[in-house]
Amino acid sequence: MQETLEDFFKALRGSDLDVSLNAQIDAARATALVGWSDRELLKSALGATLAKTVPDRAIFDQTFQRFFHFDSFGTERAGKAGAPPAGVPSGEPPPSTDQGSGQGSGGPGGCHGSGGQALSQLLLSGDSAALSRRMQQAARDVGLTDIWFFTQKGYYTQKIQQAMGLDLLDREITEARRQTMASQRVAQLEDARKHLFEEVRNFVERKLSMYGTAPTRELHDDFLQTQKLSNIDRRDFARMHEIVRKIARRLAERHARRKRRELRGQLDFRRTMRANAAYGGVMFETFWRSTKVERPRVVAICDVSGSVRQYARFLLLFLYSLDELVSDVQSFAFTNHLVDVSATFAALPVEQAVDRVMRAVGGAGTDYGQVLEDIDAQLMHRIDRRTTVLILGDARNNRGHARAEIMKTLYGRARRVIWLNPEPVSFWGLGDSEMKRYAPYCHIARECNSLRHLERTLDQLLRTNSASA
Repeated sequence: MQETLEDFFKALRGSDLDVSLNAQIDAARATALVGWSDRELLKSALGATLAKTVPDRAIFDQTFQRFFHFDSFGTERAGKAGAPPAGVPSGEPPPSTDQGSGQGSGGPGGCHGSGGQALSQLLLSGDSAALSRRMQQAARDVGLTDIWFFTQKGYYTQKIQQAMGLDLLDREITEARRQTMASQRVAQLEDARKHLFEEVRNFVERKLSMYGTAPTRELHDDFLQTQKLSNIDRRDFARMHEIVRKIARRLAERHARRKRRELRGQLDFRRTMRANAAYGGVMFETFWRSTKVERPRVVAICDVSGSVRQYARFLLLFLYSLDELVSDVQSFAFTNHLVDVSATFAALPVEQAVDRVMRAVGGAGTDYGQVLEDIDAQLMHRIDRRTTVLILGDARNNRGHARAEIMKTLYGRARRVIWLNPEPVSFWGLGDSEMKRYAPYCHIARECNSLRHLERTLDQLLRTNSASA
């Protein structure tokens, strides 16, 4: 029973439901209290301990139904082999309680030792319940719960068949072929073998869909997070948006804990002693020196020309997903003139706002000199020592005036100036790139062209702000 519960936890994780160690312990205790005999009571007990939200409950219900479903052999092919389908026993015993079919199916060794003949008898008789129990036991023996990828289907299909007694079944087919009067039996055995393969393969595919969904998605997500954002296909945008929200939640949780710790401050010893003078100095009440931790004010200035617009999309998505930690985000987009797009993000959901900004701004060659002049005229008076200026662009100026002196002024007024450039550092300064002129007036200037880079940069932004508050 414990193995069944552990397999169920694997199935939940494979279905993208995170199951903590504490939840597993609670689930084991709840199962010990309610037992396994009442399916609905067991489902309620496990659901109460493992599903924490409404979406989690939906995943739990679906996984419970699939996991505790009795995988029975079909009887149509077995009936053709010579057994009447009507005689097949039915029922839904828990798959994990099986200790073998009583015919030597207690593991790979037992099947190979005496299970080949019994397997042929079960297949020809159409005993689907016994075959299902043997298949479940064989699946456990070969570790089917560790299946993650579709490329493993053939491997596990073959291993389960062997654990059920396939070798001796093949030997029996070979012996029957040598007998001139056994042509009908050969046909029955070969048909039964095909039936076995189909049933085991379908069983493995069902288990892959249950255990392998989350690992396969996780592998794809890891791939997307390390790819250049300019190479992401539009068909992956929805998944990328979900990844961004997930990373933003992780950053928010991490820095909220840090903020709570720092807000507490140090013990205010004098105030504590005065308040507890009536108790003879015993500190019944404690007072703490509060530490003010300010959330950063961010001005995001994004190049949305064709070469870098994809990077701007995900940076803006990131920033507006961190609304719990960033108190004020002002966003600007540009190609050759600065455009305030903050109102668009205030009026629309962030994904829709990003799409509208990408469509509305752009269409011309970049002119960083003109953009810096616009920053000087429109923004410079708003920049102070609490403001972090975040610039995203490749600094390719189409041979225009660099206006690096404005960057120097900006550097002197802002708390921090962070420049994220999608191009490799080795490309900075080549051709029409003005990055080497701008970099000395940035507190941070780094290559940034993937979600991993964006996460690292924003993590540092939030961490540095807390440390210096």
